[in-house]
Amino acid sequence: LVHIDYDMKKIVCLLIVIILLLYFIAFPQNALNASRQGLLLWYRQILPALLPFSILSYVVLRSNLFSILGSSRQSRISTEEWYVILCGFLFGFPIGSKLTADLYREKRISCDRAQILCVFTNNLSPVFVTAAMQEIISIKPDLPFYLLLYGTPFLYGIIWLLCNSSRNTNKQKNTASRFQITMQIVDAGIINGFETLIKICGYIMMFSILTKMLQSIPWNTAFIPLFMTGCMEVTNGIAMLGQSDIAFHYKYLLALFFLSLNGICGLFQTASVLSRTDLSMKDYCKHKLQIILLTLTGGILLLLTGRLS
Repeated sequence: LVHIDYDMKKIVCLLIVIILLLYFIAFPQNALNASRQGLLLWYRQILPALLPFSILSYVVLRSNLFSILGSSRQSRISTEEWYVILCGFLFGFPIGSKLTADLYREKRISCDRAQILCVFTNNLSPVFVTAAMQEIISIKPDLPFYLLLYGTPFLYGIIWLLCNSSRNTNKQKNTASRFQITMQIVDAGIINGFETLIKICGYIMMFSILTKMLQSIPWNTAFIPLFMTGCMEVTNGIAMLGQSDIAFHYKYLLALFFLSLNGICGLFQTASVLSRTDLSMKDYCKHKLQIILLTLTGGILLLLTGRLS
């Protein structure tokens, strides 16, 4: 089964590469414009927002700052885990999965806890969500929207961590280490930050081209390219949602879905961040799907009870 999964991954990647090459050959100007749009999105929004924190988070972990803060053995959620939760929800995707991968590689958290931690902390930042909903889709996010989008994964992850009793055997050794910071740690943090962001740039550009291809197909209905674009890449999906003429209630639910999913592009970025660990993307997708279903269920209940206006 593992061999079959590996072969399927190779086939999918090969098909994507072939499709992109054919599109570049057949429509070079469209491909160039899409690539430029993806690069500008990365340069203007992703790079300045994530690079500084990516560097700082690396320095915090490698300098063992948590030794100063301390950690209680009786606590079911460690200081390191709370750090990942806080940063993941505040600074946005894919910081949660990156920090989890860093902690797991250093054996500060167990595999089971890392597997769920990298899922529910991997959310779009509140700043991005507010800007996208207000400026692009012209919908002001209300308290129920934020509670569904962020409260659902938070409760899902916290309950799972509290119910899971697995612990890392090397935790006592790691927390006993002394705090230290050197220029080598800072330099390594800068290199690590740029390496992560460059990978993200590549995926954004690739999926920007794929999204352009979807939009150029003459569909019979406008909903199909809208839905497929939102599933592929969240920024373009939200932009198309804002320009569509569908009812407000369905815009609300689709916005919840697109923002919860983070797009297939986001899944590829997460897979890249977790590639140096043995954390399972299959388990990641399973937990992510459950969170999305719970979020949409809450949105549908609001719709049925007439609380959306």
